[in-house]
Amino acid sequence: MNNYLSWEQTLFKDREIFEPGYVPEAFLYREKQLKRIGHAIAPGIKGEQPQNMVCIGPPGTGKTTSIRKIIDEAEQISTSELIIAYVNCRFTPTRFSVLSDIYRKISGIEPPGTGIALKKFYEKIAETLAAKNKSLFAVLDDADFLLLRGIYCNVANDILRLYENRPVNTGLCTVHSTQRPPLDDGLGSLFMPVVVKFPSYSWDETFNILSTRAKLGFYSDVVNKEIIEKITQYTVPKGDVRFGIDLLKRSAFHAELRASVAVTPSDVDAALVEASKDRLSRYLKVFSETERALLDLASEMVTVQAGELFSAFHERTHKGYTTFHKALNSLMRAKLIDANIENRGKNGRMRVIVVKQPTSGSES
Repeated sequence: MNNYLSWEQTLFKDREIFEPGYVPEAFLYREKQLKRIGHAIAPGIKGEQPQNMVCIGPPGTGKTTSIRKIIDEAEQISTSELIIAYVNCRFTPTRFSVLSDIYRKISGIEPPGTGIALKKFYEKIAETLAAKNKSLFAVLDDADFLLLRGIYCNVANDILRLYENRPVNTGLCTVHSTQRPPLDDGLGSLFMPVVVKFPSYSWDETFNILSTRAKLGFYSDVVNKEIIEKITQYTVPKGDVRFGIDLLKRSAFHAELRASVAVTPSDVDAALVEASKDRLSRYLKVFSETERALLDLASEMVTVQAGELFSAFHERTHKGYTTFHKALNSLMRAKLIDANIENRGKNGRMRVIVVKQPTSGSES
């Protein structure tokens, strides 16, 4: 008889434990950050002005989960005078789309599609918030994407200046994986955020987090200590605990395909190749076709003078220098490439392009 592992014999006790949106009841090593976020939101629950905040830390260090935990807690307070609007900026490419998400949360109805001026829509948001007599706390997660699109300061001003249309209290939290965002003169004097830092998890912290997830999500003896140590070794250099959690899940899937009741090192190795490719693919989706084409080309050329790269880019895409320069700056802001000025002797100083992150097409 074939020894196929049936669905009923799954290794997973609870698959949700390994999903990106899962918020653990016991959230390890982030007590300080949770308290700081709660302190910023607390005034808004009484209808007062929430405190502005910037959360900064590498991907997978608990920023989103911390915020979601505090949001869940705040929304369970029946007497709250606060509306919390969470926006994932990865999927909101324009000022209008950000404001649409906020309006949807405030009003409970779908925002208008096209055919309404941004200014009129903005006034409608302020009017709706004032009519409800509530404070607003807007959370812009993955706000680095607003920086890449050049609309961060505009969006932040949109939210923080709602009081100019109606007597409302608004607070803003922006979440970043790179560095504290640069603010223009007008926003700097208005925003003045408290900065909450999320450092990368240590080796022991990562191991304990992965061990806890494994205990909650798998049946007994599916993964042993050595497997979790191996996954921890792969996870810590990336600084992203989500990668390790995903690797746990994928490793168990590979074990199930073999009709095994336990994860082996070979399952982890197979899952690692798969996870690394998928991770890069998801990241690159936020860039335009032109930006991805330039990154692919720069990856092929490895290290190249800017002029040579433009010539190759123009030959492949038939696009001009303005498009090239815009795409190059976008990739530089995303820290996928560096542009270094080098002294080339009698040829003078030249800008040399160096790829920091290979694309899937050049990944070894």
